[in-house]
Amino acid sequence: MASLEKVLKIKISALTSSFRYPFVMIGRLPTYVMPPPATIYGNLCGVLGEWFDPSGLEFAYTFSHRGIGEDVELAHVLEVSTGKKDKKLGNLPKNVEGSLNPQKRQFLLKPNMTLYLRGPHHLLEHLKAGFLSPRFAYLLGRSQDLATCHSVEYIELFESNRAFFSHTLLPWRLRQYVLVGEPVHMPMVINYHKMREPAFERYLQITDKALRIFGEGLEEDIISRSEFNNLLIDKTEKKTFLGRELYRGLWFHPIKGIDQNV
Repeated sequence: MASLEKVLKIKISALTSSFRYPFVMIGRLPTYVMPPPATIYGNLCGVLGEWFDPSGLEFAYTFSHRGIGEDVELAHVLEVSTGKKDKKLGNLPKNVEGSLNPQKRQFLLKPNMTLYLRGPHHLLEHLKAGFLSPRFAYLLGRSQDLATCHSVEYIELFESNRAFFSHTLLPWRLRQYVLVGEPVHMPMVINYHKMREPAFERYLQITDKALRIFGEGLEEDIISRSEFNNLLIDKTEKKTFLGRELYRGLWFHPIKGIDQNV
């Protein structure tokens, strides 16, 4: 196995997290079961306390949770009022009026994320210092989803033709080559210069059922080896499948910033 450059490995956990699924607006607010790529960039910006240029920076992760819960939250819906004086307000003009809109929101219980970052060394060093002493309260999702960073360290990755992938995202183009996983449409980047307009990308989501690549063509979960000859693996994490040990595979995705073209 050939050793490659070192990458930053960060272990994170929280009590809850929620990554709102944007295509449902009323009734129930579902969550993605793992963070979208756009969330990863926002996560790193919160650590550093500023927007930054992520050129050359890539991420891979594993993300798991212990179940999906549901809570009721109230949305305060406001609209312009008549502007006429209101006796209930001491004859002050009533400029706005509103109502409460209860909605069910999903959240993930006890999530764990292992985040891998690779890119320019100076940027990795800046991010390492940020995770050890974040500029803002560290979050894994919404503002109430306080998280803990347990460790930040450099590790070496290796190349192999054998690996397993689980609880992670793969590029959609691999769909035609693999037998497990499901499609998911996620925001890749948020354009804050254009009223937070998201740009979406399709990914292949691998959850509990692992994608196993034994390198032998037998009992594995791929139908073609064309995309899986030089896999990146983390040799600090391994599992046994059908009596054979496999190391965790990592697939890196580019991180897009608010000033980068999609």
